[in-house]
Amino acid sequence: MLSNEQLLRYSSNILMKEIGETGQQRLLKSHVLIIGLGGLGCPASQYLASSGVGQITLVDHDTISLSNLQRQTLYSSDGIGLSKAWQAGHSLSRLNPDIRITAIEEKAYEGNLDALAEQADLVLDCTDNRETRYLINQSCYRLNTPLISAAARGFNGQLIALNPGQSHGCYQCLYPDAVTEPLNCSNAGIAAPVVGIMGSSQALLAINYFTGHKLAWGYLQTFNGLSQNWQQLYLPRAASCPVCGGQNAHSN
Repeated sequence: MLSNEQLLRYSSNILMKEIGETGQQRLLKSHVLIIGLGGLGCPASQYLASSGVGQITLVDHDTISLSNLQRQTLYSSDGIGLSKAWQAGHSLSRLNPDIRITAIEEKAYEGNLDALAEQADLVLDCTDNRETRYLINQSCYRLNTPLISAAARGFNGQLIALNPGQSHGCYQCLYPDAVTEPLNCSNAGIAAPVVGIMGSSQALLAINYFTGHKLAWGYLQTFNGLSQNWQQLYLPRAASCPVCGGQNAHSN
């Protein structure tokens, strides 16, 4: 049962038949893990917090720098040098004190990912390097936890929702070679609205998932910010994939 304050706070959600009061209650009972609080994690976490996702765990080991402020909307010049996880958690708690925010000031790595992901209903990969993305993908497939991953560079973005219980491919199938990412936002540049669009899209998919709507699992969606065009391609499972291929290779 929603309180009078919740009915008012989430009224825009509740007025939509696609969410309604039942959907809002589902959101409030949901737990999302957001790994990475940069240009993707900032808008994703803001929209999930304001929409009333009841528990949000934030993970990032980095601190705020001046160059972040062009696209990382949870931070300001006064926060330069502070922990991103702490500052994001503080900002989101002020935005919506009705929900529980947990800020973890450490790097996501093989030793802590399983413990973090097994507590969540859904994981958002908002990181900016492929090595960590591989580890997140592996952890989610070991634990059978759904994953929404996004990336952006320049004027281009990509988005994919992965469900380990279905027969589509995984992030390892999309990028089968474990190579170091040669370019990132720091050395290749990024149009701020593009990364905002991709992070907001992650939040929208998460809201759809939590409120019982079907997602296009296993479809890679790419966005061109210059032409304003979206494209969608299905990602098949690679038989030789060490994470999801063959006979549930991720559990071996």
